[in-house]
Amino acid sequence: MAQNDIPSRVPETGKSGWTSEILLDHVLAIIGEKHSQVLSVIQGNDKRYEERFAASQKALELGLMGTKSEISLALQAADRAVQKAEAATEKRFESVNEFRGTLDNQQRTLIPRSEVAVLVEGLNEKISHLSKTVDEQKSIVASLQAERQGVRGGWGYAVGAVGFLLALGSLVMIGVRFLQTKP
Repeated sequence: MAQNDIPSRVPETGKSGWTSEILLDHVLAIIGEKHSQVLSVIQGNDKRYEERFAASQKALELGLMGTKSEISLALQAADRAVQKAEAATEKRFESVNEFRGTLDNQQRTLIPRSEVAVLVEGLNEKISHLSKTVDEQKSIVASLQAERQGVRGGWGYAVGAVGFLLALGSLVMIGVRFLQTKP
């Protein structure tokens, strides 16, 4: 309430005219005046707060728009990273599958150790048998070579004996002719 709305009961003559009603009116008038001042301050603050709120809303909207663009850029970068990771994982799985194929192929084509041991044992037996056969053949060849050398040596002696006999016969014939030509 404004001061003009309440009629003043303050006496216009000195201090002695104060009564409790006048004092009450005076206090109410001061309270009303202070009330109107507080209302005007509150209304001014409300207007200022509304302006601040509108400005903060505008700043928030601008910030959110900037954040939206940053978020969309971040999401695009994350999508690219996910695509690269998926491609790398795909390549890794391809190499793993290739390695598995190689292992399967090895399992089908490679021979187990136990089978190799049996084969090696069989080959060792054949090798020892062949070694014995080769040794026997070597001894037979050695005896044949010794026999051949004996025959060759015998032929040499035979040829030598025949040559000696021919030489002796030639000497005898020369001696007989020599004796015949002598008178």
